[in-house]
Amino acid sequence: MDKKICAKTAAIVLFVHGFIEVVGIIMVFSPEKFIPSGFQEKSLFWAVLSAIYGLSRLFAGYEIWSMKKWGIAFGLALSMTTMVVAPSIYPFGIMDLLLAVVVLICLLYVWFGDERAAKS
Repeated sequence: MDKKICAKTAAIVLFVHGFIEVVGIIMVFSPEKFIPSGFQEKSLFWAVLSAIYGLSRLFAGYEIWSMKKWGIAFGLALSMTTMVVAPSIYPFGIMDLLLAVVVLICLLYVWFGDERAAKS
């Protein structure tokens, strides 16, 4: 597999994931029937946090699309953070976890490629 294809795939997944999270700001303005019962009292907090993560993903996706090494590192950090935090925001975390795993696998391949471990 080509590194550029993996980088573009990771960037597209980050763009989609970021867009979904930025649109989450609508949670603040939506009627209570659309917000799950456990999130109603903290909807502003979750909407702002979602917008911050979403904008970070969009920015990382742009830098990965441009094949910037630090953008790849930033994308790796976002994906690992998401994998740690996602189980605590059930049921939304399931989608976050799946998207983060795809991005993490693609970016690790871009970073390391087909390199083999050194023989001892």
